[in-house]
Amino acid sequence: MARSDALRPSDFTLGINMMDRAVSTLMNTHITAVDMDDTIDTVEKKMDSNKLSCCALVIDSKQGCFGVITYPDIVHFYEMGRNAKSERAWELCTHKVVAVSPDTSARETAALMVKHKIHHIVILENKQIKGVVSSMDFVREYLKQNA
Repeated sequence: MARSDALRPSDFTLGINMMDRAVSTLMNTHITAVDMDDTIDTVEKKMDSNKLSCCALVIDSKQGCFGVITYPDIVHFYEMGRNAKSERAWELCTHKVVAVSPDTSARETAALMVKHKIHHIVILENKQIKGVVSSMDFVREYLKQNA
């Protein structure tokens, strides 16, 4: 997974707190994008082929982020007995995407995740997708900082 501006050991000696850094230092820039009209079967195959355990971004015709699909969404989809070969990504995805800019603080981003009860936030700059940050990214950096 590609990380932008990874934390350096010197950051800790200077007393820089992870939560005060820009969220871009935590985001994953390896993104799996799917088309709005892809079937759920296709979405699942793309997520599996990219070894994702988290999410795929549903892209609209203007290359914007229309929504997010996570593995729990897919599990719930199957629990409901729905047909993965006929239903489309736009029908399953979370449409109200929570997004922040790359320079938003990690603290503010984490607060949004808690407020909205979500595990992934899309990072947008000038309406272009730059990455995704997950709750696991915060845990990973916390463990690095407190090792």
